[in-house]
Amino acid sequence: MKKIFILIIILFISACGYHLRAANSLAKNYPQLQLSINNQSLLKQPLIKALIASDVKLLEQSDNKLHITKDSLRKVIQSIGANNQVQEYRLEYDVEYQLADLNKKTVHLERDYSFDIQQITGGQQEEQTLRKQLSEDMAWAIIRQINASINNK
Repeated sequence: MKKIFILIIILFISACGYHLRAANSLAKNYPQLQLSINNQSLLKQPLIKALIASDVKLLEQSDNKLHITKDSLRKVIQSIGANNQVQEYRLEYDVEYQLADLNKKTVHLERDYSFDIQQITGGQQEEQTLRKQLSEDMAWAIIRQINASINNK
């Protein structure tokens, strides 16, 4: 009975189209890449890790080049309270990139967070954590977008 139940669950999951995130299209089409990115970029290390996790070999020189042409993270006031103090900020992250023969693409991510002047240290730590998470999310968003572009070619 237990085996039948597990089999039904597996069939249901596969029938609805669910599958694990795969980054194989990138590695199949671009097994070796040269990454061109500003050394000071928050995105550099997360993108290197994401590319390696996607089975892409990074080289100093390669015909296939992933070039990050724009990498912009900005902090925008989201809301102001009755006492004219900022209550919420939004972090907006925009990256523009081009991979070898594919067209230039842009990815935009944003996160909101509350800010309390009474707890300024906690707010700064929250912002740093969000910046790190945004850079990691951005790296995987780029990989997913590249995979989608390759699959639609």
